[in-house]
Amino acid sequence: MAEKKVLMITKRVCPYCERAKIVLNEALGGQYNDQIEMLVREDDEERFAKLKEKYQFLTVPTFIDKEKGTVLSDSQEATITKFMKEAIG
Repeated sequence: MAEKKVLMITKRVCPYCERAKIVLNEALGGQYNDQIEMLVREDDEERFAKLKEKYQFLTVPTFIDKEKGTVLSDSQEATITKFMKEAIG
């Protein structure tokens, strides 16, 4: 299986993370979901801390383009759509 192109970092109780998931599943029709690796902060605090240090993000949800290293910390449809098109195509 090929490595997924985008990492999405969330936490369990986060209304912005839920909104971002709605954007991915409804507004974008799930078309990018097979290319997104999900990391729930509470499931791997050590990895979360390393990623936070490396990419310097302050909030969740955060999307990371694994190839380019670009980061988006947002839950708005327009910015998520643009990020996914640039990261995945």
